[in-house]
Amino acid sequence: MSGKLDGRKILITGAASGMGREIARLFAEEGAALALLDRNAGGLAEVAAALGAAGYGCDVADRDQVNRILVEAADRLGGIDGLVNAAGILDITHFDDLDPNSWDRMLAVNLTGPFNVAKAALPFLRRAEKATIVNIASVSALMPMAGTAGYSASKAGLAMFTKAIAFDLGPTIRANTICPGVIKTEMTRYLWENPEHSQRATDRVALKRLGEPGDVARAALFFSTEDSGFTTGTELPVDGGFSWR
Repeated sequence: MSGKLDGRKILITGAASGMGREIARLFAEEGAALALLDRNAGGLAEVAAALGAAGYGCDVADRDQVNRILVEAADRLGGIDGLVNAAGILDITHFDDLDPNSWDRMLAVNLTGPFNVAKAALPFLRRAEKATIVNIASVSALMPMAGTAGYSASKAGLAMFTKAIAFDLGPTIRANTICPGVIKTEMTRYLWENPEHSQRATDRVALKRLGEPGDVARAALFFSTEDSGFTTGTELPVDGGFSWR
């Protein structure tokens, strides 16, 4: 690899599986020292061991836990100069049937979680000459889809949160959002393992395939390097040409 992240100290949430795991793998290959967070402590331990990274079992919605772990992670890495907030949950349920507890949990994990992590990391990011924040939202942040009232609201909020902090944190800290379409992860297994659903999803995008975690990881790498040095406060759809933004 090219060593684009040599010397960087980056924290990644949701790193036990899916997009977060692939981002961690790519970032490790590119030379970053990593602190990895996930609620799935067992799965996280395997990923951390494979990558030689620090792993911390953590629920990003638990502010006290996040605050404590960020201090530990920064101490272990010798600072933090990058974040990737990839932790997220999904509940596709028609609004008539949406449980208020599910709404609360999606907002807590998908929106308040990145706030908690960014806020706790801010003193360390401020000490860096240059720092980056990458938030993983969704194409659901850009356009409505049936049964996603809670999920879409949380991800749209995350995209606007990222824009707002980009103003507040510049010029030394850049913040950008990635909006994936259907990516083949555990979260979307219900879709891509069903041939009919999978075909419908591929037919509606220009590139005629489902996304892979690596597609999102490469976008996260772009936003975490000087390749995107004059880009902040924006959202990048990685959706095969579904949202057409």
